Amino acid sequence: MNVSPNVAQPSRESEEKQLCLSCLAPNESTAHFCGKCGAPLSSYAATGPFESLLAEGSVYRQAAEHLRRLVVVLGVWLIFGMMALGGFGLVVRDQTSNLFSLILGSGLVIISVAMIAKTTRNYLAKKKILEQTITD
Repeated sequence: MNVSPNVAQPSRESEEKQLCLSCLAPNESTAHFCGKCGAPLSSYAATGPFESLLAEGSVYRQAAEHLRRLVVVLGVWLIFGMMALGGFGLVVRDQTSNLFSLILGSGLVIISVAMIAKTTRNYLAKKKILEQTITD
């Protein structure tokens, strides 16, 4: 096979892309996280101490934004409901004695309620849209 020195040959490395398993977006082959949705792409991203926090955040973001089933909503209610109860317990128990417990408890309640509200709202909105498309 004759290759002319003036003709640029495409490199295989620039063509190879790694697909995200969550959103199917193409990513660089060296990427550890998806550039579109933030999901972990490599084993390093899922096992590193700091990177595992980002991977868990990806799971929560996906549960809140891309709901597919009622069981996901129930799981979010269970996880964050317990967290809200724990935060409420910290606020009620240490209302006057410890400022740190009051702030921590309030933060837990706020985050939990926000996550539950967002997840439930998104699920009900998608369910309503699906019902409208079926009836049309």
